[in-house]
Amino acid sequence: MQIASLPAATGRRWALEGFRLLRRFPVPLLALTFLYLLVLMATTLIPVVGPLAPMVLTPVLAIGYMHAVRSADQGQLPTPQMLFAGFRDAGGRAWRPLLVLGVINAVSTLMALAVASLVDAGTLLDIATGQPPPEDPGVGEGSLVMASLLFMVVYTPVQAALWYAPMFVAWHRISPPKAMFFSVVTVLRNKAAFAVFLATWFVVALLASLAVQALKLLFGSAPLLISLVLSPLSLVVLSALYCSFWPTYRDTVLPGTPETRGAAAAEP
Repeated sequence: MQIASLPAATGRRWALEGFRLLRRFPVPLLALTFLYLLVLMATTLIPVVGPLAPMVLTPVLAIGYMHAVRSADQGQLPTPQMLFAGFRDAGGRAWRPLLVLGVINAVSTLMALAVASLVDAGTLLDIATGQPPPEDPGVGEGSLVMASLLFMVVYTPVQAALWYAPMFVAWHRISPPKAMFFSVVTVLRNKAAFAVFLATWFVVALLASLAVQALKLLFGSAPLLISLVLSPLSLVVLSALYCSFWPTYRDTVLPGTPETRGAAAAEP
């Protein structure tokens, strides 16, 4: 496995390519995103571990989503069953280490939330775990913003370690610890591209937010109409975001296994 080092401008192309991939097969990919979110929501109903279950299952489902987007990139129709391909990768053996990554993700998230709770007395932790935050006049919006920023600082290294790790585990058959290490190395080699990637998506989110605010100003008396526009808009942006994850792998990790061979980088 070889890792490419790409220029900063690649990050912008990655983000925009998410929309290009979505445009190829809009209905199947939008349906796949809806199914992905539905499955994650359903896992929250599991007793005791419900709030943690989506974080544990995410790496397995993320691999399935990458299968679908890779198919779209190659001009092949994505299908709903691809979402569960992570349970079949590596001869049906990849799902166990993928779940290990999920457990690491859940534990790391809880630890980052615990650190953030030092700032907002646990309000962010309550929100993240689906618990109604207590009415505490001492905890204001400013504290919640600071806690969110602190969470991002603490969790960012974990995100870097988990960004490529599911693909390394499922498609390159690397153990979870090594996969996380190589993921960090890959992100650091392309840190400028990832900075532009995140900045581009921040701009997209800002524009989407401004569009929503404009709709509220124009149709404030028609909340149903706003919901009919907002829900599809959110699904489209989220689907494009998920689709854009694939080129970050395709362009940086050079093909070297049967699972990845043939997924060559697309032209900008």
